[in-house]
Amino acid sequence: MSAASHNKQKPNEGQYPDENPQTFFGGVSVKKDAPVHAGKEPYRVVAVGDTIIGEQGLVAIIGRDLRYRVCGAAHTFEEANKLVRQHRPDVLLIEPFLENRDAIRWIKDLATEFPRIRILIVSRQCERTYAERALCAGASGYWMKNSSVKELMHAIETVLAGEIYASRAITSVAMHKFAGGRELPYGLDALSDRELAVFALIAAEHGTGQIAKELGVSRKTIETHSEHIKQKLGYGNAQELKRRAREFFGTSARLLMWPLICVWQSAAESLMTL
Repeated sequence: MSAASHNKQKPNEGQYPDENPQTFFGGVSVKKDAPVHAGKEPYRVVAVGDTIIGEQGLVAIIGRDLRYRVCGAAHTFEEANKLVRQHRPDVLLIEPFLENRDAIRWIKDLATEFPRIRILIVSRQCERTYAERALCAGASGYWMKNSSVKELMHAIETVLAGEIYASRAITSVAMHKFAGGRELPYGLDALSDRELAVFALIAAEHGTGQIAKELGVSRKTIETHSEHIKQKLGYGNAQELKRRAREFFGTSARLLMWPLICVWQSAAESLMTL
């Protein structure tokens, strides 16, 4: 969407009726409900980074475009929630993996409380692992920080138009699923949120008892999930499970622990019933 086409947009243009949802990523209902925006007034933006540098970087990039007005920026969970409630922006640019918070649940809570706000995830966490989960939780798009500024601006335009933004790689995966593909190689996307969290902690060389304590569940629950991981990924034994986990996440698996525990916590209520 160019600046020219944006300026010509009518107040109600870009809105879609709630009763006509589209689907994305395995049948997830997506309501294409763009913010009502009249005249040439800039779109209001709140930017949330994982550090003050990330926060200021987003502000600098967005602030150069006259179509947008940054009305608030933060790099902590508490301040981010305060700004969203105070300004109720048209679009929220957010790195949800902050501190030790439940990132996926946070996205879901924001999308539920503020259905008119377009949530664009701006993260360094692997899109192949998290994009689908974030979109299922209510985000409107997922932009990787290793992408270009031009692509970020395109992502913002896309979500403000009431569309879903995803990279070509993620769109390709989605289309393969939509077409009923069954021959995709096994990978992390074959695992549930719970299994993904356990797999990451195995990569960090945590034992069964330590993982159970870390996640607040029984040893039997962890053993069950470990067996499911082996079955889904075709591993023959525990030694191969550990080796493959390290191959997936590398020797710095510890750095990925909080995001993955956050994913686990989104399913905590279900886990407690096991």
